[in-house]
Amino acid sequence: MTQDNHTSTKAAQPPSPQPALWALFAGNFIIGTGILLPAGMLNDLSAGLGVSHATAGLLMVAGGIVIGFGAPIFATLTSTLDRRLLLVGSLVYYALGHALSALAPEFWSLLVIRALMVISAGIFTPQAAASVGLMVPPEKRAGAIAFIFIGWSIASVLGMPTGSLIGAFLGWRLAFALMAVLALVTAVLVWRTVPKGLHTGRLSLKAWRDVFFDPVLVVILLVTLASACGQFTVFSYMALLFKEMLGASPGLIALLLAGLGLAGVIGNSLAARFVARLGIDRLILFAFLAILIGMIAFSVTAGILIGAAASIAIWGLGTFSSNSLQQSRLFAHAPALASASVALNTSTIYLGQAIGAAVGGKIVAERALAWLTPAGALFAAAAIGLTLLATRLTQRRR
Repeated sequence: MTQDNHTSTKAAQPPSPQPALWALFAGNFIIGTGILLPAGMLNDLSAGLGVSHATAGLLMVAGGIVIGFGAPIFATLTSTLDRRLLLVGSLVYYALGHALSALAPEFWSLLVIRALMVISAGIFTPQAAASVGLMVPPEKRAGAIAFIFIGWSIASVLGMPTGSLIGAFLGWRLAFALMAVLALVTAVLVWRTVPKGLHTGRLSLKAWRDVFFDPVLVVILLVTLASACGQFTVFSYMALLFKEMLGASPGLIALLLAGLGLAGVIGNSLAARFVARLGIDRLILFAFLAILIGMIAFSVTAGILIGAAASIAIWGLGTFSSNSLQQSRLFAHAPALASASVALNTSTIYLGQAIGAAVGGKIVAERALAWLTPAGALFAAAAIGLTLLATRLTQRRR
């Protein structure tokens, strides 16, 4: 009798969410690698497709515009779908987009394909965070969300540098083809580990209105926008920056990009470990200070390899940790509005990508590469000012 009761109790226990968290981690790795890949292969895409570096940068601009304005629409249209089905479907669509990218006959068709393909990123990233919120208890959500976003950091450590090397030595088409295969494999992992039956509340016009009428949420979203603008002003053209200012070979470019990503992994891991102890607001401020200091240091040590390596290491500490912490901050402030606010946060990241890549493209077109990091630093300083304002507004409400 006792044994039967024990067996029943054990059988009634919910399955561990850990395998699903690892699968979502892998999904963010694939999404992050695909999004960042054009920046890592900028020199190869420019040469292979016969376009300028500034024109090749439009691959970052176009995708940012589509997701920036489309993410809230995608979130509304898919709000009633099972999260597992939605996450898997977005990865399969991502795989198809990369397969078509590998076959693109010229630049402008590639631009259209990628602009449509990144819809997957606008769906997967926020819905992965929302799914985590449904699978783990409230006290563990911030750490779990930070964990799956480490996948984005790993993308810059392994995915983008590897893609950069493949693009340089084997061709950019093969890099896109390999991404298609990896996206399909990850879709299978998500299907096998994420439980079915996860649903968020239906997103209504009232949910969007409530977000926009909450001054704290609005300021938090502006923080994300300023940060993304600053980082993508520089990041979209870092391969060119390393080549022109440091005389870097493809191997060294990949190594420097990996160094930036490794610092991002360390920063995100530290954020996941210390967020409960130090608080989200304080860690976000530290992250933006690291970005600002790193960009200023890069400008001061322009053309010096050791200085560049140290600078991007400092910058990297705040790069991805700030993104994951912003997601957690939105959850913490208004859990009931998380589906809408996280979707809008993704939207602002991609709008920042588009604005930053456009600003950087203008600077590159004017042959003024030395101004890339100062321009990015101005946006980072704005993000610091806005995050201090968000913290102050939050404290007033308590």
